[in-house]
Amino acid sequence: MSLRIGLAGLGVHGARYANHLLAGDVPGAKLTAISRADAGKGEAFAAEHGLRFIADPLELAASGEIDALILVLRPDLHAPAAEAALAVGKPVLVEKPMACDVASAERMVAAVEQSGVPLMVGQTLRFDGVVRALRKRIEDLGPLRTVAINQRFEPSPRAWLDRRGPGGILLNTGVHGFDLIRFLTDAEPESIVAELGHHHTRDTDDQFAAVMRLQPGNLLATLDNTRATSGRSGRMEIVGERGQWVGDHIHRTLFRLDGRHLEDHGPVPASPTIVEALRHFVECVERQTPFLVGAEDGLATIRLVDAAQRSADSGQRVLL
Repeated sequence: MSLRIGLAGLGVHGARYANHLLAGDVPGAKLTAISRADAGKGEAFAAEHGLRFIADPLELAASGEIDALILVLRPDLHAPAAEAALAVGKPVLVEKPMACDVASAERMVAAVEQSGVPLMVGQTLRFDGVVRALRKRIEDLGPLRTVAINQRFEPSPRAWLDRRGPGGILLNTGVHGFDLIRFLTDAEPESIVAELGHHHTRDTDDQFAAVMRLQPGNLLATLDNTRATSGRSGRMEIVGERGQWVGDHIHRTLFRLDGRHLEDHGPVPASPTIVEALRHFVECVERQTPFLVGAEDGLATIRLVDAAQRSADSGQRVLL
């Protein structure tokens, strides 16, 4: 039987999840109920696709009509709905960032531990083909020396991204880079120095730069993002003793550098990362196997966001 999915959040990103599920792109899963803040649009979408509309995400989480819950809400709304679902035995897939502060993320991890029910964080870049290619080839480089990751985006029209708490590029985009640094290196940051800035936003940051030291390996890593340009890119540089791998998940490029020699291994075919994440979620729930990105991974990224914010506020290096 198909896993009956409840989806809370049907904005721009939530609609992507809904469309893939409705198109049959995820074997073993069936979208059965949705929740949306705009009740009129939510009811219309549900009627069009034969779904149940439940306005309150907490009511959806506890509904007997679903077996698992996907959360694509503002990050400050994730924790209560996740806790409600876990309390009644429903696995949860929560879109990144899993929460907007450390305390909320810790509550979600505690709910997983207390219930014994799994939670996956939608760090979808882990499922990207360029990222997977880099991860597979990192051993070619020998001992790692440094990692540099950056992302460039256009200003966002979504008003809540300029709201203190759930907004800001550090929280909403930085989590991708923080997660990738941990994923690609198998190392943990022990300190961070960060600066924040803004050009188009008023109350939150729309660009940041951070430097981290990671262990084991005494690695240095840099992460910088901006949402104040007309160009878009997602560059990743992995530097080891025996050369470098450089990729871009937006432009699908992949290069190996050895001395002055540049060897082209691209373009890497585009991969539907939301589909891959959904398939992984369903497969792990069915087989009762661990998620690639569990609750502890989500908490780790939120702790890094918090440390970067504290560093920027204080002008000091923050130890982790």
